Amino acid sequence: MNTDCYGSILLEKDGRQIVKCKVCGFVHVLPLYSEEELEKYYENIYAESTPSHLWYEKFYNIQKWKKTGTVLDIGCWDGKQLEIFSQAGWQCVGTELNKKAAAVAAAKGIEIHQISIRQFFENFSDRKWDVINAAYILEHIPDPAGFLVRLKNNMRKDAILIIELPNEFNPFQLAFIKDHQLPPYWIALPDHLNYFDKEGIETLLRQTGFEVIHGESSFPMEMFLLMGDDYLQDKSIGKRSFQKVLEMERILRQYQSGLISEFYGYLFQCGIGRSMTLYASLTG
Repeated sequence: MNTDCYGSILLEKDGRQIVKCKVCGFVHVLPLYSEEELEKYYENIYAESTPSHLWYEKFYNIQKWKKTGTVLDIGCWDGKQLEIFSQAGWQCVGTELNKKAAAVAAAKGIEIHQISIRQFFENFSDRKWDVINAAYILEHIPDPAGFLVRLKNNMRKDAILIIELPNEFNPFQLAFIKDHQLPPYWIALPDHLNYFDKEGIETLLRQTGFEVIHGESSFPMEMFLLMGDDYLQDKSIGKRSFQKVLEMERILRQYQSGLISEFYGYLFQCGIGRSMTLYASLTG
């Protein structure tokens, strides 16, 4: 991340500022945390499951460009995404810093390396893949631009990069906090250092040598908040709401392959959705 970052201060939290950076083109924290601080933090953080859940849609979309090949999943968590690729005959490799999650992934028979992103670039500088999946990575690292630039060296000429990340400061979130006179509830330090909306992530990819060839959102969970189901105050409401979304997706997926992708593709174009998945190729 550029050391000359500056911009409008959106809020202050934990002795740091959340800035809409005019240099980087997206919202991020200042001052930054060190890589050593973050690696120590993530090595021992363990939740029940990965935040990603649209594994089938990713595989469905990749089939438009590539039927088989090699795939790398950086931050693969419990290996669910790689498991789907592996079952279809792809050669799979995953990296995961969290010890417990890496062990779960390795138990599925997938090649897993329990290393940090920094160690990945040191250990795999000459290895290339057809598809690289980086789900929920960019919001956590101090230098997302540097990460993407270095990652290009691990991509074959016609490779596809899949980026999945939260859609923050999106219109539904902003409408809710304005109506309820709340601060941005999605700010989470030191977990999330960067906060992307559609424009911000597209700008970052373009500046680092990528062309977005497709984009999708996930279901806008903030709709539940806007309709009075306040999962911020009652976590059980959030779990029930998410299960409703999963059931809807199950029915749509069973009815017609690609219907979820088509639906979420329209939401992405409007900048709406709880998260975003972008498919990008190398420019030049």
